[in-house]
Amino acid sequence: MGLFDLFKKKKPRTMLDEVQDVTVQAFRKLGKANGVPPTNKMTDEEIIKISQETMTAFKQTAEQRNEQIQAGYLFAIAMKFFSVYEQLGEEFYHEHLEYELDKYLNEGLREDYQQDIRLI
Repeated sequence: MGLFDLFKKKKPRTMLDEVQDVTVQAFRKLGKANGVPPTNKMTDEEIIKISQETMTAFKQTAEQRNEQIQAGYLFAIAMKFFSVYEQLGEEFYHEHLEYELDKYLNEGLREDYQQDIRLI
């Protein structure tokens, strides 16, 4: 860090920044308490990306089925996909997400996704 870095203005934090920080902390705490990902191997940005992608995709698929998925179930789904991403990599994560969405669309929501997880 140079002398002039001290004078640079920091980007102001937004409400979205705060919500994302709380979300990441909550997922990390839940993972640590249960001995599952997300661990420190995953960046905060990866946690945000995966949680947004999986929850949005499952919500959209639910709409196609004229259903709604409760928030606690969406959190459980995100937790499952953190494991897939961390243990098997990004490419397999994307393939598995597509597989699970197709399975949900055609057969309904898996029982193991029907866990009512509370983040806070």
